[in-house]
Amino acid sequence: MTNSNEELHLLLRSLKDLSPVKLEDTKKKIRTELISYRITEPFPPWFANIEPSNNTPKNVVFYSFLDNPEKPAIANHEYKRLEISWRSLRKYNTDIEIRFCYSGSTTQSKNKWQALCEDYNVSMYPFHESFTGNEPNAWSIHRWYNLSLWADEDLNILYLDADTYINDDVQILFDTYRRDAVYGREELGFRYDPNLGVSGKDPRFFLDLVDASMVSQGSRVDVHKYCLGVILLNHSVHKILSSKENLIFYTNLLKGVQDSSVFYPIPNYRIMDEFALWVLLGKNRLRTSLFGDQDVSHTFMEKKHEQHFNPVVLHYTTKDEEKFADWSPEFFCLSRTEEAREESDMSVDMTYNITSMIREELNIGLL
Repeated sequence: MTNSNEELHLLLRSLKDLSPVKLEDTKKKIRTELISYRITEPFPPWFANIEPSNNTPKNVVFYSFLDNPEKPAIANHEYKRLEISWRSLRKYNTDIEIRFCYSGSTTQSKNKWQALCEDYNVSMYPFHESFTGNEPNAWSIHRWYNLSLWADEDLNILYLDADTYINDDVQILFDTYRRDAVYGREELGFRYDPNLGVSGKDPRFFLDLVDASMVSQGSRVDVHKYCLGVILLNHSVHKILSSKENLIFYTNLLKGVQDSSVFYPIPNYRIMDEFALWVLLGKNRLRTSLFGDQDVSHTFMEKKHEQHFNPVVLHYTTKDEEKFADWSPEFFCLSRTEEAREESDMSVDMTYNITSMIREELNIGLL
């Protein structure tokens, strides 16, 4: 057993230089490290550094968008997505509060978004001052900084990406998933995802590497590896995630991934914000659970819904958006050429979907 997170991190980084014989021995050491980690009990949410409150948390739905004036095509497409998401949500629930954080540089664009908010009874907020826009993956991580806007409120928060379609009353999720601090769907290809498998000579070790890299950065309990498109934060746990201390930790971790000082085992740098949040959840020993597959559908279309489409929330994802756009005339407006889609995705912050050190540096045949 190693004596510190740093020793484990050094062990992970040594993988690229190991012979096949030493690699197998190192795999055993890493898996041994994970035994105690995987049996450590997480805290129930009321033990997680939250001041006790006699107030019943209010249920709110939350969206967030950073408008880059130099990329109007992205804003125009996001507008279409959000209009579909809000229209479908309000079809089944006209009362629940929807909060939308928006950052834009022109009065014209702000007025356009404000008008859409008024159409669907959505409250529009400016971004919290803690977010500078210079952080790694700034195009996606502002949602966690914006939680600071409500640090004094007792809330259960359902965060939704714009690429979501609501097929029933979202109150069902608040009523069904009440016990634990955080609920979501597993990211594609990770341990509890029913859609994609992991390939390679030792696919289970790839999953172990993700856990080990999280432990080396301070995660103290095993947590789910969430896709962040649909996340429910219960019991005012947003107060923990958006604390000054945790946001500094989160930002520094992202910078470490970006400059390669942090071991990052995932072959996709675009989801490094997810990795950082997983570490943050584990660092704070939060209890995490999964949405039922019947209630939240991840990608379009999951096999279970091919004949009976009945999720509460569909996260159709950018990857499968074209399939969703072809599904019904009301979604045709989302259709884009492959060239336009790739240009939009790559221009978000010039972070390409590139292969990480797992293939380029380690070269140990995991994928």
